[in-house]
Amino acid sequence: MNHRWLGGTLTNWATLQKSIKRLKLLKAMTEDGRMEQLSKKERARLDREMKHLFQNLEGIENMTQLPDAMFVIDSNAEEIAVKEARRMGVPVVSVVDTNCDPDVVDWIIPGNDDALRAIRLFTSKISESVIEGRNAYAQSQVGEAKAAADQAAADGVEYVDTSAYEQYEKQEGDFVEGAEAVVEAFKAGAEATVPPDEESR
Repeated sequence: MNHRWLGGTLTNWATLQKSIKRLKLLKAMTEDGRMEQLSKKERARLDREMKHLFQNLEGIENMTQLPDAMFVIDSNAEEIAVKEARRMGVPVVSVVDTNCDPDVVDWIIPGNDDALRAIRLFTSKISESVIEGRNAYAQSQVGEAKAAADQAAADGVEYVDTSAYEQYEKQEGDFVEGAEAVVEAFKAGAEATVPPDEESR
């Protein structure tokens, strides 16, 4: 996001997803020709809306969940973004100048956050590191899956890839543990309300 941080981008993620969905709908209407079938006035209104949404949401259009980390150029100027990230438990990596508070940043990069050349250097190095890290993670996942398949073949057991289920379980949460906790709480409440028998009186 290089234009403006929208308040609630992290703390009000569900609402922001609606705006992203609207942006994707408008883009689809433009691409498949539905926009051309509208009146000139309606088309101009939707074009303005799409331009506004695109300006604010272009960088996070394909982000389906909260980020694992956030990189900020100036933690002082982007105070709202840093506060939201800390509130949601997202680690913050930031270029910290002499006018910034280092206590609100998890990973500090000391440097000049005003010079354009310095900003280009920092952002290019961070993006290269992210791409390199993703590639290394993907290779490690492929290596682990291959090792598991080889081990299963050696043991005479058919290997089943469970990565899709693990991803689903990570997103949805463990329903079984939640259900067991509810059952235990219900049992405890039921035991507390059972009347004492005649002998105990």
